[in-house]
Amino acid sequence: MKKLLISTILASFVFMLAACGGGESAEQTSEDMSSDDMSMASADEGVRTVEVIGVDDLRFAVAEADEGLVTDGTSGEFMILQSIEASAGEELRISLRTVSNLPPTAMSHNFVVLSMDADADQFARASLQAADNEYISSEYEDWVIASTNMLGNGESDSVTFTVPEEPGTYQFICTFPGHYSGGMVGTLVVT
Repeated sequence: MKKLLISTILASFVFMLAACGGGESAEQTSEDMSSDDMSMASADEGVRTVEVIGVDDLRFAVAEADEGLVTDGTSGEFMILQSIEASAGEELRISLRTVSNLPPTAMSHNFVVLSMDADADQFARASLQAADNEYISSEYEDWVIASTNMLGNGESDSVTFTVPEEPGTYQFICTFPGHYSGGMVGTLVVT
């Protein structure tokens, strides 16, 4: 009976340790990584990541004004993102995180990059009726270059895409109802 109790306590301790991460270092060396991990790390080389934050005042924001980002003004502790400058053919990852004080049904965000010839007004209006498709109109899906999922407070998602080869200005918008018309829009400037 005593052995059973000790075994149960030990098993519980091991389970709790595993659930909490076991106190292992967050850093992995190449010796610790599997071949799958190594190939994923190699695939990430050369991909620029832009960390975007969706905020309650209907703006895309960033925590830092990194090179290639144009900001204007602030939203709380964040800088409002106006545009992202990118090179034609560049691999770009957009990581979107929503920071909100409201429930997801009242405030969620996505990040949708539209083709250069897309009519953003028409796309946004049509997408209002597409709640079952992340507020992206299936009628105009061919206008979408890249998009994240719709995200409530604390949620995040990333999308990696190849920047179009044609230089010019491409709009990115949030398609949650009222957000595009409220000003949640910016530009991807391709050179």
